[in-house]
Amino acid sequence: MKKFLFLGALAAMLLGTASCSNDMEPAMTDDGTVQFTIELPGNVDSRAISDGLTATKLQIAVYKEDGTLLENVSRIGENAVTMSGKKATVNFKLVKGLKYSFAFWAQNPGEDAYTFDAATGKVTVDYSKAVANVDDGDAFSNREMNLEITGPITKTITLTRPFAQLNYGDVMEDYTAAMAAGIDFAKTAVTVKQVATSFDIMNQTTASDNLVDVTWPAAASAIGENLNVENVDYKWLSMCYFLVPSDQANVETELSLLNTAGTAFNTIKVSNVPVQKNHRTNILGNLFTDDVNFNIIIDERFDQPDLGLMSDPDEIAAAIQIPGNVVSIAPGTTLNLDLSTIAEGVTINGNGSKLILNQSTNKVNTNGVTLTGFTIDNNEGGGNDAASIVVNGSSFNMKDCVFTPSVRHTWSVWLRNMSVDGVYNFDGIVSDATVDRRIIGPECKGTVNISNSYLKSVVYPISTMNVNGDCEINVTNTQLLGWTSFNTGTGKTYNFENCYFGKLQYGYFRPYGGNGTNTVNVKNCTFSDDYEGISPVQGVNIYITDSKLENGNAITRALIDPKKEGSVIANGNVYVDGTQIYNGETECER
Repeated sequence: MKKFLFLGALAAMLLGTASCSNDMEPAMTDDGTVQFTIELPGNVDSRAISDGLTATKLQIAVYKEDGTLLENVSRIGENAVTMSGKKATVNFKLVKGLKYSFAFWAQNPGEDAYTFDAATGKVTVDYSKAVANVDDGDAFSNREMNLEITGPITKTITLTRPFAQLNYGDVMEDYTAAMAAGIDFAKTAVTVKQVATSFDIMNQTTASDNLVDVTWPAAASAIGENLNVENVDYKWLSMCYFLVPSDQANVETELSLLNTAGTAFNTIKVSNVPVQKNHRTNILGNLFTDDVNFNIIIDERFDQPDLGLMSDPDEIAAAIQIPGNVVSIAPGTTLNLDLSTIAEGVTINGNGSKLILNQSTNKVNTNGVTLTGFTIDNNEGGGNDAASIVVNGSSFNMKDCVFTPSVRHTWSVWLRNMSVDGVYNFDGIVSDATVDRRIIGPECKGTVNISNSYLKSVVYPISTMNVNGDCEINVTNTQLLGWTSFNTGTGKTYNFENCYFGKLQYGYFRPYGGNGTNTVNVKNCTFSDDYEGISPVQGVNIYITDSKLENGNAITRALIDPKKEGSVIANGNVYVDGTQIYNGETECER
């Protein structure tokens, strides 16, 4: 069985050695693709403190069913993933029929107070390295247990904080009066007694032993923002993160207000402060006066479910008719939705729900529509209109969707009335069924971007049929199984990077000529060993760089068959009409 390094996500898997490490996976099929979209919760605080943007280093540990760490498969240490915009998409190639578990840990890459032990799935905290009043200590975790690989899998994993956050806020009038009185105030120091030092990601539990008293070093309190609690603003004086001995506990805290010389001029002790994992506790009051009455509020900002989740069909149908609206569907919903009623600019978050369409409900006729997180099914037979989705708008976005159509001679997404200025984005798409064509359509115009996807077809994973098409196509980190076929336009560029091209019924990469010379770039891609041909025609130039066969061999003229004045430049070698040319001489002349 052949082994394929999918999307470059697991660079350490293919070591090219003959060793028998006990954590190496057996040979893998092409149907064990697991794609995770890892994201921070949508209701993470949007301010500079607690916005989640510092937690950009994502480590993912992968375990066999017996709990053994697959170190060469995991994304840990130097192979950690970088999150961007509080989100990352990661692909794994695993063995079909087996079960795997995953531990997810995201933190600030510069935070050295935390140690993630991938072998055990545990995180330990060295509070001597922790700093208060900055967001460097923000971190997130989750797990996926005993995931059975039955075929291509796409899942969204939402991470949450294992920590409690403690905040001190001064009543705004008190702070203003204190500053007006000329109080010399520069820093704060905070102590919390009996906090935990380790967290088990796989069990989502905190160790109740080895509790310690922690005093965070004095730090500038000028966080620069107000602390808003129940729609009231307070002056934000101090903030810190720590592990709660259990999901909920009461702790003793102490806040010191320091002057510019580093001397405390006021110390505030509070006992029996309630704290909770993934919650924030706010201690509020007149912190600069002697007469202090505290208001302690547990803020569920970190732990509330997404607001506005909808499951009622009539409410959803009405919501999608409001231009620019963002509609979130409750997980587990099965939805029969008429896409033709969607207003312009609407985003529908499926959250893993199922969307059932037919030939009369599958048309998106407006611009700027975004669909995310759906499993999409359309079993209705017929012509091209029986595609799972028909897009008539001038722009369209789809992310983290799985297609399950079972009828041949149709499309997963048919881009029908494309605009020359249109942009069509597809990210994290899995289409693994018996339909003939996947994405694009006969009228390729505008720009089509496909990334992090798995497109498998008995004929065409992507296809265009109109010789007068005039578009640009960019494909990255994607598997294309079948006959990759597209018509080029006039002076356009087509880019394929970090892709895998595999054979099913067919195994061809064939760009057809348009109205002028067009450039196709293939960079850092892999072709299956049984791939049949790279065959440009009619004025298409293909530039192949840093690419190879699945077995590691170089691409040679045995795989290249230019037709009708097409050419291939593969790793510096030029092929025209199937003949290799060296410095202007053919191989025979040489």
